Amino acid sequence: MIIRILRFIKRKLLGTTNNTVVELPNFGIKTGIGTKIYPPRRPIAGKEYIKFGNNSHLGANSWISAFDSYPYTNQTFTPEISIGNDVFIGDYSSITAIDKIILEDGVETADFFYVSDHTHSYIPEENVSVRKRRLVSKGYVKIGAYSGIGINVVILPGVTLGKYCAVAAHSVVTRSFPDYSLISGNPAKLIKTYDMDRKKWIDPPAEKVRKRGTTTSTED
Repeated sequence: MIIRILRFIKRKLLGTTNNTVVELPNFGIKTGIGTKIYPPRRPIAGKEYIKFGNNSHLGANSWISAFDSYPYTNQTFTPEISIGNDVFIGDYSSITAIDKIILEDGVETADFFYVSDHTHSYIPEENVSVRKRRLVSKGYVKIGAYSGIGINVVILPGVTLGKYCAVAAHSVVTRSFPDYSLISGNPAKLIKTYDMDRKKWIDPPAEKVRKRGTTTSTED
């Protein structure tokens, strides 16, 4: 009888039965009002280093993790992942940090978005697979407010994108770009810049490049 009473109290307090797993809101990540994190494809590491603002969205089957240590190499880190307000991140995305990743307010990404502030060391180590090599970072990543990221885009370590940038699908962003940039390619290049005074996208200024004694114009 006592066991039945305890089970009844548990159901009333937790709204569950013995066959139901009680999941913390948004998997225990600190989020603002109206934010929804859909079930990830793998366990979330470093929840205490991850935060979301209000009314943001992380799509299903994504991977988000902040690593404060790496057991293979005995490294320790102080990571941070900061997602602003009204951010939309598509399904099957990957966001991992040992340093810092910032997505400012209003950023939107399509599915299969990838961003990381680190990689494994490229230095060959005898009898050590890549997965077990040291983690190295070229610096934090920041994506400016109200930028739009296409499907299958990769953002590499050390990149800063200004506000209102647009990144074309399947681009690999290896370096930083200023506000109002339209970028595309692998590696991504500047295609156009939005002129706020003229209210239109314009070609970037041509650069003078001296090659083999001649002068040619190329776009950045």
